[in-house]
Amino acid sequence: MTLVLDASAALRAMGSSAARLALAGFELIGPPLLRSEVTSALHTAVWRRQLTEADASAHREAYACMAVTIVTPADLYDVAWTIATDLGLAKTYDAEYLALARLRRTRVLTTDARLRRGAARTGLVIDPSELGAG
Repeated sequence: MTLVLDASAALRAMGSSAARLALAGFELIGPPLLRSEVTSALHTAVWRRQLTEADASAHREAYACMAVTIVTPADLYDVAWTIATDLGLAKTYDAEYLALARLRRTRVLTTDARLRRGAARTGLVIDPSELGAG
């Protein structure tokens, strides 16, 4: 089964071998935005002294081992625009994950409660507790 991994779920998995193990049987994909969000979040954590450089490096290595495939369907941004409009989002960032899930007929894995609430009616979002629930 394929899952769209958002940055919050990717960051959680990078810091937890148990979370990475839970994802081992899935094909993980993400929009191009994923790499930038993950890199930015790690750099911010180092800047705020929440992570050491060594920890951030280990997280980046863990991300590489997760083999997340970046996918850019031709209509990704048009579908993201439509989803953002439908959900009343000012920005399209979260909508890119949702658009990729819609286009690939799968779901977004997130730990972001705001995204989960905001996109609940789409049926496109799950959290880690739902991984075994089909």
